[in-house]
Amino acid sequence: VKAIVIRVNSPGGSATAAEHIQREIRLAREAKPVVISMGSYAASGGYWISAYSNRIYAEPTTITGSIGVVGIHFDIQKLANDLGFTWDSVKTGKHADLLTISRPKSPEELAIFQRMVDWIYGEFIRKVAEGRHLDPSVVRKIAEGRVWSGAEALKLGLVDELGGLDAAIVGAAKEAKLGTDYELEEFPRPLSWSERLEAFVDRVHPVAA
Repeated sequence: VKAIVIRVNSPGGSATAAEHIQREIRLAREAKPVVISMGSYAASGGYWISAYSNRIYAEPTTITGSIGVVGIHFDIQKLANDLGFTWDSVKTGKHADLLTISRPKSPEELAIFQRMVDWIYGEFIRKVAEGRHLDPSVVRKIAEGRVWSGAEALKLGLVDELGGLDAAIVGAAKEAKLGTDYELEEFPRPLSWSERLEAFVDRVHPVAA
């Protein structure tokens, strides 16, 4: 494998998962070019994993960026109480049950979560600035969860070129100095019609082996 093209079509998700993927991209870049091809959207975690690639291609309409962090915590105390459920708890420290959904969070607990969100947001800013060779102050101005079209993102320095998957493949071959003499291998490998049918049948009628 001389170059890697990653197709990103994601609205984001777990910051931890995004960081795991981004780490592998950084490691892969030490050995070969890694090029990102953005589909309909590459937002939040989708952009997080893209920032350290050699080159980013986006469609003019790709929803790009959403450099921001949100944390959601559930409180089901009233719902549970209405259904006759209550909780009793014992704990070894003041914040041992910080992640519980059985009661509302105190202002002090919410402040702890806010510090966590702020730290992750700072890391997001830092990574985009480092990966895209932008000043952190510039990234902060275009961050705060805002989204941009691929065409706008190009002007802002968030992507390198407008184009689809084919353009990204050609660009990766160029980065790897392959000329036009190369072959493509797709992962996961596309399944044939018969393989898709067989997989469907196995899910509907599982057979123990």
